Amino acid sequence: MKNKIVVAEATSTAFNYLEDIRALGFEPVILEAYLPDGYARRTLDEERKVKYSHIKYPITILKEDPDYEVTLREVRALDPLLVIPGGEEGVVIGTRLADDLGMTGNPYSNIANMTQKSAMHESLKKAGLRYIRGTEVKTWEDCLAFLEETGTEDVVLKHDHGAASVGVHLVHGREELRAAFEQEHGVDNNMFGESETHFLLQERIFGTEYIVNTISRDGIPALTSVFKYYKKRTPSGAIIYSGSESIDDPNEMEKALIDYALKAVCALGITDGPVHGEYMLDEKGPVLIEANCRVMGSSAPSGYLDKVFGYHETEVILNSMLDKEYHRQFRERPYKPLRKGYTKDFSASCDQRISSSGIIPILLGMKSFYSGWVENAGRTDMLHETVDLETETGCIYLVHDDADVVRREFDLLMYIEEHDPELLQSDEPLFHLPQGAAGNSPEIENILNEDPEVLISRIIMYYKNGAKGEPVVPEALLKTSMYNRHIMELIRGLCS
Repeated sequence: MKNKIVVAEATSTAFNYLEDIRALGFEPVILEAYLPDGYARRTLDEERKVKYSHIKYPITILKEDPDYEVTLREVRALDPLLVIPGGEEGVVIGTRLADDLGMTGNPYSNIANMTQKSAMHESLKKAGLRYIRGTEVKTWEDCLAFLEETGTEDVVLKHDHGAASVGVHLVHGREELRAAFEQEHGVDNNMFGESETHFLLQERIFGTEYIVNTISRDGIPALTSVFKYYKKRTPSGAIIYSGSESIDDPNEMEKALIDYALKAVCALGITDGPVHGEYMLDEKGPVLIEANCRVMGSSAPSGYLDKVFGYHETEVILNSMLDKEYHRQFRERPYKPLRKGYTKDFSASCDQRISSSGIIPILLGMKSFYSGWVENAGRTDMLHETVDLETETGCIYLVHDDADVVRREFDLLMYIEEHDPELLQSDEPLFHLPQGAAGNSPEIENILNEDPEVLISRIIMYYKNGAKGEPVVPEALLKTSMYNRHIMELIRGLCS
């Protein structure tokens, strides 16, 4: 009896496959995708170390050989039941192996539609669906020709095969485009180690960005989840993630988005497997940005997704790939998430030193905090500027039975990060010495010198215990400074 299931790159949320495979009574096998030495390889190796440290049982780990035939022989010798693409780096090798071994999966002949954004939009055009105008560019003259042909100044320059917003530039006008083109043109390889001789230049769509996740069998997609993205531009011009929100009750425009997404998956020729699709919704309606033929990223814990949706995607994908009837029944059930969930991505606007992490007691004091990670002073003394998903400084998950609670706490984190980031991670005291103040009491001096993380913890505990006894922070320190009063009110709001 076949009892092994191979996950091609068990990183990010694809790590959840391992426990799901074991729960089904099968043995998981990890196939590490091959990447040449470079930034992407170093980043991936670090993520593997973190993920593998959570594996508490013996597991077979194979490494993709640059010679495909060697990898094919090694995987065939395992006699696996399935080969499933996991992280983005595993899509090409996972799809090719499943096809060559005659397993359930997408045809490898369709790999361009699964990995190249230019091919995706050409397929949408042929299917009569809305698509984003774009062209491959190799020279600056190609960029100029596209601007003149389309008559637009707002464009997006990106790698045709990419992920995690690496190498993506949203620009306005010729000067910004030229700077972005010259920056990327000087890069030898993309994040997958592939030689970059051309790039994709597209018209820019202004609207709200969404995620629609699906799982297909026999050419029929089933909806698994919908999220709305929140992004922002950094001072250096990079566009980065700041969070996402689960959509539990789609409005009419979002229903149209879901309908379009299901048609887009079919137009791309996806027959058997997941699609993590990213879409834009503007006044004209929905349009695909790009499709990623693997489970959604963000390293979302299965327990968090279970609380939000009543299931998690790796579980649904595995069962659908193993059982057509399961997929049919899942496809026909109404889309009705159980709770509202948010993901909050944290970032650093510049390189900065930190000696304290107020973010930790703030998160622990929230009613909706589920889990996640943040860079903190216990692990590093320096935060580096966030320019893409790989350089974010934290990612946490919020969920609560009361949608108003989780929405309020997510909004509070967004506000603090935008207006008072020193409250989260800092190398300065939490409260400021009032201007012109002299002869402060020992009590105030102690407060000004106290570690912000410890001080925030004490303030939260004081209010959660009913604000009994003397306040942690003297009124004298608050009444002479609007800033100090503001910071205190933000912390106090966590305890309401």
